[in-house]
Amino acid sequence: MKKITAAQTRKIHVISRERGIDDDLLHEHIQMLTGKESLKELSCGDAAKVIDSLEGNTPSCRDPASYRQLSYIKGLMKKLGWIDGDGNPDMARLDGMCRKYAKVDSYRWLDKGGASKLIEALKNMAAQKKIDIPGEVLHNG
Repeated sequence: MKKITAAQTRKIHVISRERGIDDDLLHEHIQMLTGKESLKELSCGDAAKVIDSLEGNTPSCRDPASYRQLSYIKGLMKKLGWIDGDGNPDMARLDGMCRKYAKVDSYRWLDKGGASKLIEALKNMAAQKKIDIPGEVLHNG
């Protein structure tokens, strides 16, 4: 089994930086895809799989959540009071919901189907709390 090349390592880091993915999230993604703990453990084939996924060339990444879906989710979070000290949506809490309902580690990996499941779960929570959700929830930020 041929080990990951230096060029593949550089490419993974460059793509991650371009997509705003920090080292912790990158390592979670690598473990989710390959079951391995770090870049150094990857084979060339594993590295190609990671690169493809970061570039959006895998089935789970082909149809990423739309900006509109993510805005709607953030608006629902605000309606539910899931905000941080600055009044912004609590993204760590959202990541927990993503793990439960969309089976991804972060909202950054949501596809359209996962985002739809998450939206329905949030709408159900709002309904249980008797929070009125109009047809569209606007997100400012």
